[in-house]
Amino acid sequence: MFREGTCPQCREKIQVPDDREKIICTYCGEEISVRRALGEEKKETDPVAYGENYNLAMAGLKELIRTCYQPMQNFKKDLYEGAFETFYSSHRRMFEAMEYVHRSAEQPQDWLEKMAECVIEEARADLNTYKLKNRRSQRLMDYNFLLSVYLVPAVLKYPAGVSEPFADCLIASWNKAFQTSIGKARYDDIDSGFHRKLCYITTAVCENIGKGSDCPELRLLKDYRDRYMDVTPEGHALVEEYYDIAPTIVKRIARRPERDRIYRQIYETYLQPCIREIETRQYEACEARYRQMVLELKKQYMDTGTAH
Repeated sequence: MFREGTCPQCREKIQVPDDREKIICTYCGEEISVRRALGEEKKETDPVAYGENYNLAMAGLKELIRTCYQPMQNFKKDLYEGAFETFYSSHRRMFEAMEYVHRSAEQPQDWLEKMAECVIEEARADLNTYKLKNRRSQRLMDYNFLLSVYLVPAVLKYPAGVSEPFADCLIASWNKAFQTSIGKARYDDIDSGFHRKLCYITTAVCENIGKGSDCPELRLLKDYRDRYMDVTPEGHALVEEYYDIAPTIVKRIARRPERDRIYRQIYETYLQPCIREIETRQYEACEARYRQMVLELKKQYMDTGTAH
């Protein structure tokens, strides 16, 4: 006869036979006690070790927020892998502590919520020190970036039962607290993103003015698009609109005899100022300029009266 239980390692629901003392979890491969899976037995916990791990995990999460400084700096095709591995290895002890408490806690869900709230409260305290709305918004974007491309992917990489539920709890709590929309991405998904989504207009401009299709300016704009604009509903909608119209705009500009002047004008009017704004962390100003570029180019080259 089988009864429904929960694996104490990965927290997945499993079917547990009554006639055995131990089984192997079909999800994580951990050997577990049948009585513990059925909630009839609790693992003996060393209170000293529990307290040490609890404090280490909470202090580590707070320190992540306190030391968050320009997290976008190494988010480049040739730097991200090394930066991510450094982040992961330097915080592995914190992940181990999180897992220890999660496995030992009487109410694991309460522990997940405490960790998420720890991160949120530390960020909120820092954000409240910024009087100007623009500066506060810039700082929140830094935190969104830290969570979406470093913390959450690193947690998901760590092979433990705490990983998936903590990532889910943190993302849900963070998005609710700050009205954001960061997603649940793994390292491999993010890394492969460097090879997707061509910036049609920006690439055409950079190639036309002699900067090449993989110049630093183009990489910076791609990074901003993927990790700052594309993580909010408004920004994502604008990016999607851009990809709907950009290929046609590029084709129509290419037919114009004055295309060199047009590309130079786009660079000087929109792209060059955007680059300066990203470098000085004026992210909202850059998004407004990006929006203006999309609207102006759509008006000029998508209107039937101008599509030659």
